[in-house]
Amino acid sequence: MARKNTITIPDRLKPFVRAVWYIDGSADNAFPNYADGTPGIVFQQRDTGIFACENPAKIPGGYVFGQTIKPVILNAPKNCAIVGIALYPHVLQSIFRFNASEITDNFVDLSLLPDKPSMDPTCQLWNTADPQTQFAVIFRYLEALIEKNEAEPDKGLQYAVSHIFQGKEGISFKKIHTDLNISERTFQRKFEQHVGISPRLLANIAQFQAALKQLKDGKYTHLSDIAYENGYADQSHFIRAFKRFTGSSPLQFIKQRKGGDEIGMSESL
Repeated sequence: MARKNTITIPDRLKPFVRAVWYIDGSADNAFPNYADGTPGIVFQQRDTGIFACENPAKIPGGYVFGQTIKPVILNAPKNCAIVGIALYPHVLQSIFRFNASEITDNFVDLSLLPDKPSMDPTCQLWNTADPQTQFAVIFRYLEALIEKNEAEPDKGLQYAVSHIFQGKEGISFKKIHTDLNISERTFQRKFEQHVGISPRLLANIAQFQAALKQLKDGKYTHLSDIAYENGYADQSHFIRAFKRFTGSSPLQFIKQRKGGDEIGMSESL
């Protein structure tokens, strides 16, 4: 079962961590993962979890993943507890010192990172089944990583990401890079280094997420209502965007969806 965030995030980590989540391993589970602008860090109790996508991959015990564009399914077998840290879109480069675009639609084993803290959280993490204690271990690891790399979020990109999610498709990118006093080209390059995707694609994801929420909530009469209320030119554009990020049409999604299948994160951008 996937459980939502009931953990208090330490003040030092709040500029980096959007939310936390965990899967208790009480049953076999499969969780769809759609584009939401959120990279993250995951620890799992054994290396049997599988990402089901075009190229299914066995995933390591601890890994950091980048922006998710293509829809994937995280298969979590019974007795495989998983804990996750959802990061803000713009902090990957600051924490890990690599270009965020290198792991877009991908992940990297935490044990293979060159700039990692000396502490290994694995044994401490799984010596207890208490999520509060487990997250305390992960928070100490993340704090050590941030201290080692002298990480601080880029305030300009924080401003840009915030405005993109607030404005969705109607955002003015020219206004953002003008406000930041940098050229459009510099803004694009810096954004992709830190976020992993272009500003336009992140805006598309924000637009999709707003439409997805409305679809899940059932607050519409026709699909065209969702399309127009979320800035799509028409219903056809909405359906194409929805298929891009989920692999199915909105109507197929409604038919296939079973309540509670998504991993929940309670914080919002």
